[in-house]
Amino acid sequence: MIYVCGMVWQRENRDWLDGMMMADEDKIGGTGHRETARVTSALLSGFGPPLSRLVHSMGLVIVLIAGPANAEYINPSEIYVVDGDTIRMDGDSWRLVGLDTPETYEPRCDYELALGQAATARLRGLVASGRGVEIIRLPGRDRFDRGLARLFIGGENIADILIREGLARPYDGGRRLGWCG
Repeated sequence: MIYVCGMVWQRENRDWLDGMMMADEDKIGGTGHRETARVTSALLSGFGPPLSRLVHSMGLVIVLIAGPANAEYINPSEIYVVDGDTIRMDGDSWRLVGLDTPETYEPRCDYELALGQAATARLRGLVASGRGVEIIRLPGRDRFDRGLARLFIGGENIADILIREGLARPYDGGRRLGWCG
């Protein structure tokens, strides 16, 4: 589970309450980030309401800069890149969240195929780069029964890399835009 610290001002008691926002089910185990959030929350609890936004922002930054929570280090040879946003490992297919890459299986035009092949090649290159490969397995499955995950190479989310390089678009579910003009 990824825990992010939050502070809630309780008007009746004129006091700060320790709050946490929980994202992603804890499938790996461990409470390191839960404790980080509690400690961060406790350290910041002395600030009053005028600083509430600053305190809340500082709490989020402190926890988020710690890097991928509950990430597993993976041997790159255990990962097979299917396309720019799908991998296979541990006998299962995994949809990498946070991005959408062009289709290579049933592309709608030559441009989509070419860009999809480039995204696939780039992801394969990143996985084979020798930099640390980490994965965070998320709860749930997509409509194709793939597990959901975030993949990090050298501590950086591959979604950010491929989007920055123009090989993917940000995606958080729902209807996707086409790649053909």
